Amino acid sequence: MNILMRTLDRLRRTKLRRLLYLLGEYVLISCIHYNKHGRYTRFMPYIPRRPSNISIRPSKRRPRKKVVIIAILLGLLALGIWFVLSDKAVAPDPSAQLIQELEGPQPLTTGEPTPEPTDLQPVIDSWIAKQSATYSIVVYDARANKVIGSTQPDKVFFAASLYKIYVAYLALLDFQTGAQDPNEIITGGFSRKICVDKMIRESHSPCGEAMMADMGQKTLEARVKSMGINHTTFAGIQTSAHDSALILQYILDKRDLNSENTAFLRDAMLTQDAKYKRGLATGAPDAKWETKVGWNETYNYHDIGIMTMPDKREYIVAILSQGNGSSVPIANFAKTIYSALSQ
Repeated sequence: MNILMRTLDRLRRTKLRRLLYLLGEYVLISCIHYNKHGRYTRFMPYIPRRPSNISIRPSKRRPRKKVVIIAILLGLLALGIWFVLSDKAVAPDPSAQLIQELEGPQPLTTGEPTPEPTDLQPVIDSWIAKQSATYSIVVYDARANKVIGSTQPDKVFFAASLYKIYVAYLALLDFQTGAQDPNEIITGGFSRKICVDKMIRESHSPCGEAMMADMGQKTLEARVKSMGINHTTFAGIQTSAHDSALILQYILDKRDLNSENTAFLRDAMLTQDAKYKRGLATGAPDAKWETKVGWNETYNYHDIGIMTMPDKREYIVAILSQGNGSSVPIANFAKTIYSALSQ
């Protein structure tokens, strides 16, 4: 009670807090104690700055209603004090939305100093200034848990074969939960699980299309939206660099898939025919690349992947293009960022 009195004494010093003070003062004056002899006695000392002739005469009846009222007033008083004295809430920074969505749990501290992440933004800006096509790019440092460079991350492009990475991920999740039978034949004599492998390792379109149709475009879209993947559609086959980077982070972090299915998917992304490795993997051959590519004649060339450096540091790289149908600029981009990250 002494703590409450001191708090009220601080509150009364400002006009804005006067109302809370009066409310608290009333509650303290009104607080009474019913002892074992059936008599009422005040358990709070007399409050200064009140007329000395104030007296409280208890009723002969047990004041149940009054106790309830006092309890309510005390609750309101406590809420008011908390609101006045607590720190103001800090509104989220809209400019940090991309980083917040990609960030996951912070890595455990090992006692060793974590190197500062490389700021790739100037490198990416310089590279973009030399290009004639339009690009959507995200580079994410997994150890630092931070996006270290991006350009137009939410710009939507025709996804081409990139849609298959979302379908494959959700299909593997269904295998875990029992929603799909991985051994059931889905198309061309291939089981569902074999189709998942083929649509990533070989970019096998009949498997991808069959799985997407069977799982349902609207259902797939709703499911990826629940994961924070908000710019990807399956009816129009569209996606962005941000969404592509986010699905790769789900894979890297093992957020849903168990170890077996994660290894299954990453192996399909790692070991592919050379024609699917002409972009990112060709530009930085000293890194280990687990990728998924998608292209559309001369209009689009996309490449997304998990890059593991020789020092085992992992990065997520997503680069989508419009007005470019060649792997050459993609390889050049990989070479540029690999050089910057190696310094």
